[in-house]
Order: sequence, then structure tokens, then C-alpha cells
Amino acid sequence: MSFRLLSLLGMIAGLGLFPAPSNATSVEAPNFEQLVGQADYVVRGVITSITPEWRDNQGRPYILSKVTLELREIIKGTPPQPLVLEFVGGRIGAEELVIEGAPKFHLGEENILFVQGNGQQIYPLVGIMHGLYVVYKEAQSGQELILRSNGLPLYSEQDVALPLMSWDAVKRLNPQARPMTTAAFMQKIRAAGARAEATTELAK
Repeated sequence: MSFRLLSLLGMIAGLGLFPAPSNATSVEAPNFEQLVGQADYVVRGVITSITPEWRDNQGRPYILSKVTLELREIIKGTPPQPLVLEFVGGRIGAEELVIEGAPKFHLGEENILFVQGNGQQIYPLVGIMHGLYVVYKEAQSGQELILRSNGLPLYSEQDVALPLMSWDAVKRLNPQARPMTTAAFMQKIRAAGARAEATTELAK
């Protein structure tokens, strides 16, 4: 039997598992400062294993997947090592639990992840699909570029606040833009993290 939940909110109500992110009902895209500031840590890593297992919540079974990453860089914070993220959803045999709208992980894929509440939330990324960015190597130029979780390029760090749109809609906004490089994106993340730390220190 395969089953599918229609929304993240339905998952929360149906199983009563973990606290939902504050924006779970609409999953509004955070702006860049929020994306960095709300993350417990930001990492660049390669997915080395995805292990689904059955869990039980007050007699209601569900599938949880453990996603292990080989860390390439720690961009913000101090993540545990090895880093194993826990996501509700996955497939075991003919049984499948899908969180609609949540991005999927793929073995060998390299991502930049904005992690929040691992082990405490259904999907421990800031803004769910807005907290995952794929590192993509362009064949023609050899450059490492950044894709959003829907596979479309990220042109500026400020664009993280835009809804996930179609390719045509993105190109209409700025037809001459070049996708953001991975190095530039990580530099912007570090700068935003430093600003947040400085603000915290001034507030003490």
C-alpha cells in the first residue's frame, strides 16, 4: 500500500509529531537574512546515504528517513559530525510517505543546507524547500553554480525570498542574469552570519 499526505500541515495534524515551523501553513520564502539567521548551522555536503525506517507515534506508524552527509564545508555554526538529518517521509517496500512540496534528496548530490531543529521538526530546514540549494557544475564553463530546490538557478542571494517559479518566469525577471556561483553564495552566507553575530554582541 502506498499513501500520500497532501500537505505539511496535514502531516502535523494527522500524526501530531513535532512542532511545525512557524510558517508551516503557507511555507513563505524567508528573505536572505532570515534564511541565514534562523539556521542552527549551514553546511555544504554530499548525500552519502538515505535510510528510511518505521517509527511509531502513539500507535500510529510513519516512515522517517535518516539522511547522512559527508561535510565539505561548514559555513555557519557547529554541526555534529557525522551529520545525520531526520526527515519525515520515505519509502519502505510498497509503503511510501510523501510530504507534498518538500524537496527530495538524492544519493551523491551535493547541497548547501540551512538546518533548523534537526530531530525536533518534521522537515529540519529553514522554510522547508527554501532551505535546500543544489551545487551544480556547469559543463561548458566548469563553474560550480547554485540551483534552488526546484532545479532552477539562483541568480542573487536576494532571490531566495522569491516564490519557487518556472524557468520562464525567472528569465522574464532578468533575462541577462547569470546564475550565482557556489563560492559567491557561500561568501554572502558568511557575511550575513557575521552581521548577525555583530548585532547580537551589540545587543548584550
